[in-house]
Amino acid sequence: MRLKILEQTPTLLKLRLKPVAIFYWLFGGLFVGGGVLLIATLAKTTTFTCNRVEPTQESCQLITKRIFKSQVKTWNLKEVLGAKLDISKTAGNSYPLVLMTRNGSIPIDLVNADSTYKESKAKQINAFLKNSQEPKLTIHEDTRLWTYPLGLLLIASGTVCIIYLLMNNIIICIFDKTLDKATIERKGWLGQEVIEAKLSEIAGLNMDAVTIDTVTGTSSSSYNIVLNLVSDKNIYLAAGPMFTAKSAEQTIEAIASFLKLD
Repeated sequence: MRLKILEQTPTLLKLRLKPVAIFYWLFGGLFVGGGVLLIATLAKTTTFTCNRVEPTQESCQLITKRIFKSQVKTWNLKEVLGAKLDISKTAGNSYPLVLMTRNGSIPIDLVNADSTYKESKAKQINAFLKNSQEPKLTIHEDTRLWTYPLGLLLIASGTVCIIYLLMNNIIICIFDKTLDKATIERKGWLGQEVIEAKLSEIAGLNMDAVTIDTVTGTSSSSYNIVLNLVSDKNIYLAAGPMFTAKSAEQTIEAIASFLKLD
């Protein structure tokens, strides 16, 4: 948040606060884009099944369903030779599980699985192929259980950043001792909001009249400035915690100096 003193006299203080827009667009865009990418690429169900209904209907099928498309591959059971880990490649922190057929190798993409789990599934497939008495084999994974909540959380976080910016494009704070009035004007792309209060009601104009509200995240903190009213209906300068520690201190210092707070 950038602070500029537009006017200052013994009876009037006019401040302009403007968010550093590039950071909100950057973080908002990264979060929204990351959430969409996560859902689009990793949110899926993978189901590999083999059935021995009768000798003429023995088949295996690999179905992958994503949010935008689905893919189905089907083989006659006799075309499936087995399964193994492809140690010549890596998939995340493990080796990919591949299904070997007479027409080549097909990956079975298990996102949540490590090499140990994938190897156990390869053994399960090979055991099924060797045991002609086994009627059915099913291997299933659904990553939507965690990708949807995480992706939507990222999208929501990015949207909040952008909404904060749209709501607080410019904030004008006017403190008028002659009129005994404090006016907060939030001018944003979504409209304008004006909040007013009497200067004499700001916590009795004592040292607790203007304070910093801190919101701590996992790796950083953000701040807002609070005008504490005697009626307990406090006024926040911004619609959300958009101040840095430095800009918060500068803003409080300017207001406290004008109001002559001890």
